[in-house]
Parts: sequence; structure tokens; C-alpha cells
Amino acid sequence: MRILSPAVLMAIVLGGTMAILPSAMAAPLPGDCAVAGADSPAGGGGTATAHGYRLRFSGGMEPPSLHAATVSVKGSGGTATPGRDILDAASVVLLGALTNHHVPGCTPGYFTDTVSPVLRGLGADGSYDLTWSHPTIANGLTRMSFRTIHLHLAGAGTDMPVVASLEIQDAATTGQGGLSSLLPQQARSVFSIPARSLGPLLAAVSGRPTQGVAVPVTIRSLTAQRSDMRLDGSGSAVLTGNPDAASATGHMSMRNLPDLIAAVRAMGQTRVATALILANLVGHHADADDTSWDVAWQGGILTVNRIPLPLR
Repeated sequence: MRILSPAVLMAIVLGGTMAILPSAMAAPLPGDCAVAGADSPAGGGGTATAHGYRLRFSGGMEPPSLHAATVSVKGSGGTATPGRDILDAASVVLLGALTNHHVPGCTPGYFTDTVSPVLRGLGADGSYDLTWSHPTIANGLTRMSFRTIHLHLAGAGTDMPVVASLEIQDAATTGQGGLSSLLPQQARSVFSIPARSLGPLLAAVSGRPTQGVAVPVTIRSLTAQRSDMRLDGSGSAVLTGNPDAASATGHMSMRNLPDLIAAVRAMGQTRVATALILANLVGHHADADDTSWDVAWQGGILTVNRIPLPLR
């Protein structure tokens, strides 16, 4: 299982989170941002499902795309809205976060129109669920597939942080530089973010990267697992829409790290194996199978117990 920094994984998680927020006047998807369709389009109302859903970014010969058997949204905190607009906005941000792809046509105004009105629902303790069933992400030669991606978003009152949880099940990846077989199969995160920060970060994730965006996030829990290897973490992060420009600090622990080192060595990934060996040496060992660290991510560099690791 590949070690992912808290900031990188939080960028992925947040990408799935931001745009599910419905609005009484949700904006149609701009054609110069992305193109979407479905075999059975979603309708309106607080609950909506699209079957055979597909979306691709605009521009380029073969831009990143997303396909899903179904995408559904359920909300208890806002006025009935066009389900198609909600699902399109959600999928744009998820695709942008997973591929780190930016499209100028995905404007801040588009996301503001979708996000702003729903904050009233979250302030009144509303909640929202979004589920992608059997989604596949295509980005050049890379393919990412999942059984489900499920997001739950809950408000905690006026001017209070939004609490979100995102769960990924049965993930599989090809074309990731020889490490595909080590990426997490299951992942779950619970975190909170200031409600006022949702709109600005949306445009940074999948639209125009805004230099001034810096969103504080509290990571309550983070878990990633593959077979008997399991990574757990908690801490805080400042997200910018660009993983290399983000930062994070926290505590992480891993079960069966020696198994991961052996697997990476067998694949000939010398640099990654060296980093993991160093992490094992400087880690705290509660028992033979558990290793823990204080970690930091800054400027694209992962530091473990104040020692930078050569991941690149």
C-alpha cells in the first residue's frame, strides 16, 4: 500500500465533498467546463439518481473523464433542486481532485451559485448524501475504479464548521508508475471545514487555481487499508487545491509496515523502499506489527519525525 500524505488524501476527499451542496437555483454545467450525460438522467427534488452517468472535462485531445453506473443524491437541508445540476457539480470537483486537472471554464461563479444557498440548510442542521456506484476515472493511461464512493455532509448550526465523512470501497488503479497494486483498496476520512471556505476552494480544486485560497481542515480520522496493511491518522491540514502547495501535520500509524517494504522491494521501487525503511527506523514501535510517527507535509515534502523522506 502506497503511503499517502494527509494533505494529498485530504485533497482527494475534499474534492468529493465540496460540490454536492444543492441550491435553490443551482447553475447548469458550463459547456467550457465539462460535458455530462446519462442513459437515465436525474430528475429534480431532494432525492435524485442518474443511471449510466458520464462526465468529461472540456478541452484537450483526451481530457479526464468519469463514468458511473449510478450517481445519487439525497438531501434534508435545502429546497428541492434539479438533481442533474447537483450531480454534475459534484462530479466535476471529484474528477478534478482525483486527477489534479484544472479547467478555466469551471469558474468561481459556477460553484458559488451552487454552494452559497445551501449553507442556510447546513446552518439549520441539514445533511446531504452523495453516492457514486461503480465509478471509473480515466486520465491518460491511468484508470481508477471503485465499487462505491460515498459522502455524507452534515451541518452543525449557523457559523459552525461542516462535518463530512467520505468512504471509498474496493479501489483499483492501473498505470500508476508500478505502484498500482499497493494503493489502498479501502479508505475513510472524517473531517470538518469552515462553511465559508467551501466556495473558494471549489474553484481552486477543479477550475482556476486561486493563489490566495488556504482552507483550514481538521482531520478527525483517516484510514486506508490494503489486505493486512492499514494506515491510520489524524491531525490538521491547510488545503489550497494543489497538493504540493498544501500543508498538513498530524499523527499516523501503520500495521504491518515490513510487509509493505517487502512488496515495494520486490517491485524494484528502490526510492520508495528506501523512504519506508527510513520511516520504519525512526518510527515508534508499540509492538512488532505497529509503527507510528508524527508527520508533516509541506512544499510537496513528507517529513517523518522531522526527517524528510525521499518519495520522489
